[in-house]
Amino acid sequence: MVAVRIQGGIGNQLFQIAAGFFVAKNNSVNELTLDTTRVAFGTDRTRRLEALNFELLPRDFVMKIEGVKAHYLASLRPSRIGSMVAVSLSKLNDALRRRDHLIFHENSSSESLSELKSKTILHGYFNDFDIVRRAENFGFSRNISLTNNGSAWLGGMMSRINFDECIAMHVRLGDYLRFPQIFGTLSEDFYFKCLEHVNFRSKDEIVIFSDEPNRVANMFPRISDLPNVMIIRQPINSPSFETLFLMSQFRRLICANSTFSMWAAWFNDNSAGQGKLVTVPSPYLLNQPDMKTPKTWMKVSREDIKY
Repeated sequence: MVAVRIQGGIGNQLFQIAAGFFVAKNNSVNELTLDTTRVAFGTDRTRRLEALNFELLPRDFVMKIEGVKAHYLASLRPSRIGSMVAVSLSKLNDALRRRDHLIFHENSSSESLSELKSKTILHGYFNDFDIVRRAENFGFSRNISLTNNGSAWLGGMMSRINFDECIAMHVRLGDYLRFPQIFGTLSEDFYFKCLEHVNFRSKDEIVIFSDEPNRVANMFPRISDLPNVMIIRQPINSPSFETLFLMSQFRRLICANSTFSMWAAWFNDNSAGQGKLVTVPSPYLLNQPDMKTPKTWMKVSREDIKY
């Protein structure tokens, strides 16, 4: 059995599923178990398992989900108690399987994913698009579709936006502002540099996505004052997967230092044909090795960092 512990937001969830899928298929296993006990854990304890709202894997591939009740209980109490419940149950799962399975920690072993066997439990974030590319060779989808029809809001936005002409810009705030020593805040000058790289013209509309849209105008006044700027304000409790799906439709995309917008850039990108124009900040995290991203993406230095 190959299993992967799911934690973090939808961007991290997608990396974890891609890594687990690759290990399973590399061992000719057509099944993957997702341990969801720790989804509602960390900086945002209201998170849900949203990645499965996309059609990602071959139809004959089986995904089993464990820890649904624990995930539900933890999310009902988005507090330290909920996190303690989630951590305790995930540790119990590990203890029950430790005798027969290798527990592979992403940063604690030199062993590569391609060398792992069919009895493996993956722990980590696996933020590496080289792994995703290998998963794609086994059938991990590059062109996503939703498992449902989506909301009326999503349908309206899909009709409203000219994805070939507009530029998507992602501004990640929220929990990043609480940990500036890890993430940093991308400066307005950084975003202007990115606009140059995606061939911005004065007539182009810029569509800004942010987890805190009401703060964007104050933090980025020069960009907000450009002639054709639309700041997306999702309905209350709008699911993250719909926003990611919408962002993935753009042909020009300026990513934040966030796996959320990077996945939007990766999906629906035909690099062999007329691919997307994508910029990503470098480095992804402060004082950390840079993330491996597709070679066609433009890495823009984030030297001008606002703390």
